Amino acid sequence: MHTAFSPLSAVSYIRVSTARQAERNGERDGFSIPAQREANRKQAHGLSALISAEFVDRGQSGLSTNRPELQRMLAYLREHPVDYVIVHKLDRLARSRADDITISQAVHAAGARLVSTTDGIDMTPNGVLLHGIMASIAEFYSRNLAQEVMKGMRQKVIQGGTPSRAPIGYLNVRLQTDDGQEYRTVIVDSDRAPHVAWAFETYATGDWSVAQLVAALEKRGLRTRPTPSRPPAVPTVTSFHRVLTNPYYKGIVTMNGAQHAGSHESLVSASTWDTVQRLLGARRNGERSRIHTHYLKSTVYCFNCHRRLLVHKARSKSGRIYNYFVCSGRQKAPKCTQQALPVADVERQVEAAYSSVEISGAQRRQIEQSHQRRLDRDACDSDQRLAELDEQAEALASRQAKLLDLYYSDGIPREILTKEQKKLSQELTRIAGERERLSEDTSSIVRRVIGVLDLLNDAHARYLAATSDARKQMNNTLFSRILIGPANENLRVEMRAEVLEVLSC
Repeated sequence: MHTAFSPLSAVSYIRVSTARQAERNGERDGFSIPAQREANRKQAHGLSALISAEFVDRGQSGLSTNRPELQRMLAYLREHPVDYVIVHKLDRLARSRADDITISQAVHAAGARLVSTTDGIDMTPNGVLLHGIMASIAEFYSRNLAQEVMKGMRQKVIQGGTPSRAPIGYLNVRLQTDDGQEYRTVIVDSDRAPHVAWAFETYATGDWSVAQLVAALEKRGLRTRPTPSRPPAVPTVTSFHRVLTNPYYKGIVTMNGAQHAGSHESLVSASTWDTVQRLLGARRNGERSRIHTHYLKSTVYCFNCHRRLLVHKARSKSGRIYNYFVCSGRQKAPKCTQQALPVADVERQVEAAYSSVEISGAQRRQIEQSHQRRLDRDACDSDQRLAELDEQAEALASRQAKLLDLYYSDGIPREILTKEQKKLSQELTRIAGERERLSEDTSSIVRRVIGVLDLLNDAHARYLAATSDARKQMNNTLFSRILIGPANENLRVEMRAEVLEVLSC
């Protein structure tokens, strides 16, 4: 009488760390996966076992056990009798000693044995010891690799490089030196960079929302870069908001909160980038909603707490709607106590403010003459001033470098680093702005001065005759903000720096 032969059962577990490994040469199963599959198959054959199920985690890190196929395999073991769990190497299963113990216990609890095709582990005392050693080596390798990768990325950033995928508007490329050595760098994407630069300049006018900007970019033809798994697409409002807040576009590379001067070409000036951040911050404080819009929303602020005024529509018992400007600080701690202001009253106060800033024809001629004398004088002094600004910028850059050295040597926490870097960045932006103005040709300076004087000459009458859109443009050009309270005397006008520069002559 012959007994029927029942082969042993095994499952095969395969893992590759990156999507690039999983999709090498355009195939879903890259080289690493077939190699592991074949090694596991041969191991099963040597154990006289048949592989009943295969579990493949593609592009999954071994630093976490929260991998879909690993969890599916552990569930399979609980429901099916399995003699062996076969892996190519122990580090395919886990990269930490704690995870290795957890997974091994789950395998043993299911009545199976863990087998590696390359590590030679078994259930003998020597095999168990070797298993522990190999698992510890895998953990050491993983941690050491992560440390070395971070060290390499940090060094690359310090030298101005980009350690990750460049954002839209740039391309990661491989180039060669004259002696044939290959290196990676970032270049401007000639197809997408003009759209990104246009978006920054357009948003800086203060007349556009991010949603309107994205709609316009779609019509202009901007699409994201395609990847092996994603076709080109129109940027979303959320993703483009990240673009507008990314300092990479003004030449800054950020890593772990630390900012470094990048070697890549900037797409926008520091002053334009800062203007965009100011406008985005203002929208976060109340102008995000486009439901209750008004041409003064970008201009008027609370006289009491200096927060932005928002449009509010109140409905009376009779159903009549009244429009008010309400301080955004009434809902924040410490709460502002300034009362709501009727929109019509605020409009009249701003109209009256134009009477206080307008200039007469005689004043205009005097300012123009002063500017002409200044231009003649600056023609001799600008080179000296530019040299002074360069020295100041160099000193600030040196302070930034020392600050980073202190941070990387654990001398200061990240919070202090980012705070000090923000101050230095603001000072560098101021210097860059002054340098840009000094570098202007005479005709550009004259046009800028004439533009400001045209708005200020007979400004009150000009403002009264303007449309709502024109009023908003005049306000944004002349004022950084207007502080308004419930009484007529509670009014303070703050002019833009470039306007004050024109008037200071």
